[in-house]
Amino acid sequence: MRIEGTKTTPSIFIENNLMEIKGRSIPEDAHDFFSPLQSEMEAFIGNIENKAEIKFHLEYINSGSKKYISTLLGILNDLYLKGKDITIYWHYDQDDDSMLELGNDFRSLLQIPFKVIAVK
Repeated sequence: MRIEGTKTTPSIFIENNLMEIKGRSIPEDAHDFFSPLQSEMEAFIGNIENKAEIKFHLEYINSGSKKYISTLLGILNDLYLKGKDITIYWHYDQDDDSMLELGNDFRSLLQIPFKVIAVK
């Protein structure tokens, strides 16, 4: 599955054992944007057998989107605790302290391997 990003919504790529979410996530109604994607994300999560990677590279995220991302991370963390091999990669632009802080906040709440990576 591939959804192209817009000025207000991230691109989303899901294939095999990889999920990538990139761009700006500031939809006017996060529920309207994320709800239709929920079944694809649930299918991805349900099919994790071997190693899975989830990569984020968000320029900006609003509070509505944070709720959905947080829920997704919580589900992935639960699967990790049940023995699934999952790693989260949180990429942020090296000059973006707020996205660095958000990544570190998410990482501190989870037990899943969570790598925060600066990008030039």
